[in-house]
Amino acid sequence: MQDCKRAQVTVDFSKGRGKLRKLLHGVNYMPNISSQSIFDFSEDYAKMHFTVARTHDQALNNAGQRIVDTHLIFSRFDADAEDEKNYFFDATDHLLQTTLKCGTQIYYRLGTSIEHTLDDHHFNTRVPADFQQYAKILSGIIRHYNYGWANGFHMNIPIWEIWNEADLGGKCWMGTREEFVDFFCTVLKYLKTEFPNETIGGPALCGFHEDWLVPILERCKAENIPLDFISWHAYWFEPAALINESFCMRELLDRYGFTETGIHLNEWHYLETWDGLSRNVNPETFHEIMFGEKGMHGCDSACYNAAMFIGWHDSPMDCSCYYGAGFPSKFSAWGFHDQTFGLTANYYSMKMIGEIVHEYEDRFEAQGGNANLWLLPVCDAEKKKGAVLLADYRGRYDAVELKIEGVSAAKNFKCRILDQENMETEIPIEFVAGKLTLIKKMPVSTMFLVTFDL
Repeated sequence: MQDCKRAQVTVDFSKGRGKLRKLLHGVNYMPNISSQSIFDFSEDYAKMHFTVARTHDQALNNAGQRIVDTHLIFSRFDADAEDEKNYFFDATDHLLQTTLKCGTQIYYRLGTSIEHTLDDHHFNTRVPADFQQYAKILSGIIRHYNYGWANGFHMNIPIWEIWNEADLGGKCWMGTREEFVDFFCTVLKYLKTEFPNETIGGPALCGFHEDWLVPILERCKAENIPLDFISWHAYWFEPAALINESFCMRELLDRYGFTETGIHLNEWHYLETWDGLSRNVNPETFHEIMFGEKGMHGCDSACYNAAMFIGWHDSPMDCSCYYGAGFPSKFSAWGFHDQTFGLTANYYSMKMIGEIVHEYEDRFEAQGGNANLWLLPVCDAEKKKGAVLLADYRGRYDAVELKIEGVSAAKNFKCRILDQENMETEIPIEFVAGKLTLIKKMPVSTMFLVTFDL
């Protein structure tokens, strides 16, 4: 390339930065089971090595199945919550077992999926008539999956979340904010009393909304209700802004005395606009948001995924779940496939990140990164192999000069590239005088994964 603009960065394997935080690599959705005989995503899903999979919206991802959502497992609200005959677990059992076979643990959202019905026709997001009864039903679900009740399991599901996006309105909660705070705190108190050792929290707000968060924190503090984590969602395209939200959430929790409460961003995705998805939907806007230059399935989105995973390692974020791994369809916005069932750049970016999560343990010092350039040096537990994950998100660089220190005996260097046309393609590299030169193939957002033996 003429007039090549090169970034210069350094990683130092003699300066440790602690362990990889593997809960930062989570996802929404599991492998679809309702159409598994037609299209089985399990094998490709497993290659992304997600640490946890959140169960939200599984009823939307598995057409016709009575699955995950509380009202689908326990359909008669006034029935005896202590009688196992009133629960239908079979479909959810199969879904969770399928996910566990992929090597991914469960992040169980208790409650209901979103309803995209008209505003005056929401059916499953109505305020429960009896909060204590609802808590008892949720208790039965937890007992079934973690304590063997009702011919159940000991899955050791690590995270239980109460509800989803009540602040979005009728699509997720038809009541008032005050009613939701009462509901959430009543259910949380009941469940933490019965299951003090389970990790339980929520409320999975659709944004960082203090007018919803503060009443919950005040109520929990006043009644000494344990709150293991707070969760919320963000769809955006500026890594620094989203990373900053984790610091804001940490400050808010600490201010109210919840210094041990975890912070979970358990829905996120690269997104510049909702036009074409949930507003102003027409063929032109849909095509642009899906496949345009800055669309949801291009190299910008793929590199954004890596930037977030890398950036959150230097933030208070405890857990994140990408949205999502949905079943491919004509409206396959929230998955890893295009409309022809082909795998997208998002898939390959998550596969590269998953390789880091699955095969490496320790991270190290990196210098030279900026708002566009993100890098993460790692090595495995036995100190036998190392890697550097690098993402140039919307950068204007043609190449990156990567200086690697602290690994004088390193050998067998290999590199894979991901951009708009190259999906994890291996490219030749030479380690000369302690440096690698990573040359982009296109002037677009680009990921590199460098691996080597120690």
